Amino acid sequence: MLNRSVMHHHTGPAPGIMVWGGIKYRSRSLLVRVAGALISQRYISEELEPVVLPYLHGFAPAIFQQDNVRPHVACIVQRFFVTIQI
Repeated sequence: MLNRSVMHHHTGPAPGIMVWGGIKYRSRSLLVRVAGALISQRYISEELEPVVLPYLHGFAPAIFQQDNVRPHVACIVQRFFVTIQI
């Protein structure tokens, strides 16, 4: 009996999956799947309000740190942070 290993190679562009999550010492937030393009308003309504705010309120005082990706640093997001005092 001949044992053959079959190896598959992907030759086209691979669809990506974007996820968002937060970590803290001995804790982590929910992992959120981001479908499609992430724009500033979606970042606020799908990540910040339902996931980040409840997570941060459980660990006051906390420091919220993020990268400089455009949806994260847009004016609407910065105003949101000022409004909720983050």
